[in-house]
Amino acid sequence: MDDKTNVTIVFFTLVASALGWLFTEDFFSGLSTGGGVFLTWAVTREIDPAHQSSAIIAAFFSLFHLLFYMESIHLLMLAWILALLRAVNGITGKRLTLVDILGVFALTVFLSFFNENSLYLIVLGLALTSLFILRIKKAAVLICGMLTFILFIVQLTFFDYGSFMGIAQLISFHLAAVASAVLFAIFLSFSQSFQAKIEAKDDQGNKVDEKRILHGRYLYSATIVGFVFFAHHTTSDVLIHLSVLWGTFISYLIFKN
Repeated sequence: MDDKTNVTIVFFTLVASALGWLFTEDFFSGLSTGGGVFLTWAVTREIDPAHQSSAIIAAFFSLFHLLFYMESIHLLMLAWILALLRAVNGITGKRLTLVDILGVFALTVFLSFFNENSLYLIVLGLALTSLFILRIKKAAVLICGMLTFILFIVQLTFFDYGSFMGIAQLISFHLAAVASAVLFAIFLSFSQSFQAKIEAKDDQGNKVDEKRILHGRYLYSATIVGFVFFAHHTTSDVLIHLSVLWGTFISYLIFKN
């Protein structure tokens, strides 16, 4: 990612914050809008590192949506998803360290108990499974996986940390997010024309491991489906995920030739 891209997204985030403040007349709501737009861009870049246009289009979509649906945005949850994706897909270009794994583990445990939801542990388990399959830090991943499983059993036994949202409780945006997550996992994984357009590079300028990108896409899709049904996402949260998925697809349609 070059300096021009950095400046562009910082400027766009500041504009989004200012517009959010103007629309709501609340400074902190403006900051939340800007944070949502930035995290939309960042997550899209993890999903589709080969096409910078995907992240920009997704950021525009999320700004448009968030200005008209002023519900709370779970920024820490989005940052957690971003951290998981970066650990799995290796976009940083740096070796995953024990500190990285323990940091994500600690944040997951905090969010799981703070939000009283075991789904965070389940998603972490999926991420750790991907890392184990990819043979990355297998010993540390195995230990964290065992601890995650034990914590999940504890929550399952002594706490009531799971509440399923029935179909009747879901709005059209929720259902659209679930359908999009499943369809995009298939499309982004197996579309050879999408993969072949531009060679994806990590932050160090080296070619990324396509298998790790694939695992990251599966993880993100599974996370969206799980959180829609079990985490009571706000409309703003769901619209951010839709922006990521549709921004990626529309970018592909526009620039595929």
